[in-house]
Amino acid sequence: MWVKITKDKDKIYFYLISLGCAKNLIDSEKITEHLIKAGYALTEDISEASLIIINTCGFIKDAKRESIDVILNTLQEKPPDSKIVVYGCLVQRYQKELKELIPEVDLFLPIISYKEFTEKIMTNFPISSASKIKKQKRILFTPPSYTYIKISEGCGNFCSYCSIPLIRGPLKSYSINEIVSEVKKALDRGVYEINLIAQDITAYGVDIYQKPSLNLLIKSILSIKREFWLRLLYLYPARISTELIKLIKSDSRIVKYVDIPIQHVNNRILRLMNRHYTKEILRKKIELLREKIPSIAIRTSIITGFPTETEKDFQELIEFIKEVKFENLGVFEYSPEEGTKALFLKPRVPSYVREKRRKVLMNIQKELVKEKNKSFKGKTFPCLVELPVDKYGGLWTGRIFSQAPDVDGRVYFTNHNTGEWRKVVNVRINDFKDYDLIGECIE
Repeated sequence: MWVKITKDKDKIYFYLISLGCAKNLIDSEKITEHLIKAGYALTEDISEASLIIINTCGFIKDAKRESIDVILNTLQEKPPDSKIVVYGCLVQRYQKELKELIPEVDLFLPIISYKEFTEKIMTNFPISSASKIKKQKRILFTPPSYTYIKISEGCGNFCSYCSIPLIRGPLKSYSINEIVSEVKKALDRGVYEINLIAQDITAYGVDIYQKPSLNLLIKSILSIKREFWLRLLYLYPARISTELIKLIKSDSRIVKYVDIPIQHVNNRILRLMNRHYTKEILRKKIELLREKIPSIAIRTSIITGFPTETEKDFQELIEFIKEVKFENLGVFEYSPEEGTKALFLKPRVPSYVREKRRKVLMNIQKELVKEKNKSFKGKTFPCLVELPVDKYGGLWTGRIFSQAPDVDGRVYFTNHNTGEWRKVVNVRINDFKDYDLIGECIE
């Protein structure tokens, strides 16, 4: 948690646990901001907390299990008189079951507006009105060098395996003015890297502007006359247009990196997934990106063991990954989810096969990353300074263009003599270890 916390014995202190994805992290930051404005106080020490808030994830089976485990562990660890509030995706789907399963929880709250969330907390755990704050800055749960800006809620793609529309509802875009205002506030706080996220950022604006409006949003952000990095996360392959590619190329502030979850390449599997593209379209989109922006780094996500996936289908996936050589890749085993169409597809792929296929793909990707990192040796890249690993020993961490926060490794480097954070320095890459790069600052 990246905020200086001061103690006030007259306030009600809350401790917040945020589980799941970066989009959940934004929700945690926002509800923290609203609660502090309402007069509550944040603590990093659970033993000081009168109120413990758990922001849950309910996306896939493992995330649900983690959320339940955290709730149960927190019930055991909490101070005797503190209250527990469980909020978010898991409650949205299973509120009735959770109340029966864990009656010790004081309050369950589904996904509601930040204002409504705060009102529910104030009703159930009231504080003095004198404690209220008129204006409160957003509390960052990420390092101060970067932040995530959520440009929409929900999703309208209805992929057959995905429970997000059931949890978060249909697409609900924020206005361009709201998003640009958030970006300006982040830059005023000293943030350097802005990561635009949503379930599918290429669908942005369809609901409020009646057409995809990501390009217009990006241009509006770029109208801010400041130095920053703008990174684009979660682009739906079929909606990547020539105009978007030209826009990414046109401004040095847009990081030459895209996260494009493809999920699979076999056309039969893609149809069953309700993904509206083919392997041929995928190949053309990737070729066009690399033709127009030769240095671009492409990250993707794959699902192994989707129902009916055969060994032949899987081999087709392997061949495509070896051919395309994604700079970064995440692999997830298929998770059967209630309410999704894929739940009823047969035959199911056994769990041990799903896991085995995931490991095969990750081992292939590890070798591809090794070759890519070898090609970086001796080259110098702009690197966003993040944190000192050992400030007095001179070791720092940062990220270059091909490394998104949390998922793609980082750069460890020395010789950063000014000791400044949240700035871009030139780092020469001398070596690497697995997914991480090792270098020295050339100032």
